[in-house]
Amino acid sequence: MIDKNIKSRAVWFINNEIERVLRDLESGIIKKDQAIGSLNTLFNVSSGIEDTTHMQLVCRIITYLRTTNFYGQIKKMYMNNYFHESNQTNQTTSDENKEMIPMKVLEKIVR
Repeated sequence: MIDKNIKSRAVWFINNEIERVLRDLESGIIKKDQAIGSLNTLFNVSSGIEDTTHMQLVCRIITYLRTTNFYGQIKKMYMNNYFHESNQTNQTTSDENKEMIPMKVLEKIVR
């Protein structure tokens, strides 16, 4: 069992590190591989505190980074909850059958 205080501090750390990694990637301080490595470390931290929400969030960001070479708006996308789980997943199963918009289409919308 994870202590609530430790878990809240770990979540704070994960959120701050995600922002820092995306900011550094956007400004060119780090490269794509370094960013993915840092995000993998954050995935392991969130796995250690058993926080599935942040595990999914980090996986979505890593998937996006692997599929694109354009990082100009990535921190803005994160701040606008682009990678966060949508609220519609808790609705009926008929909503689950709808097709998801491919990442490339959403990337064009953001640009």
